Amino acid sequence: MDPAALSGSEWSDIGSMLSNLWIVVALVVFFGANMMVGHILIPSLVATAHLPSGAQRVRPFFYAIAVAAAAAAAVVFIRVIEDASVLERFWSSYWI
Repeated sequence: MDPAALSGSEWSDIGSMLSNLWIVVALVVFFGANMMVGHILIPSLVATAHLPSGAQRVRPFFYAIAVAAAAAAAVVFIRVIEDASVLERFWSSYWI
């Protein structure tokens, strides 16, 4: 492997890959937060009477947002995998 300077397009592709990877992390955290609110916090607060029982009707919305965030994270992660092909241009064994 002969070391050479990376071109601007390679740096751009690497930057795009890393940006998408951070978006995946944010979407996974968003998914977890919505699942926690819908599955843990709301039922617990209703059971202890800190929230009225009508708050249970909001839970499906949190589940729907969580499913959408998980689907978006999967789509963006597929883009990250596709963008990872830039690594083969300068590092032939990137699975190590």
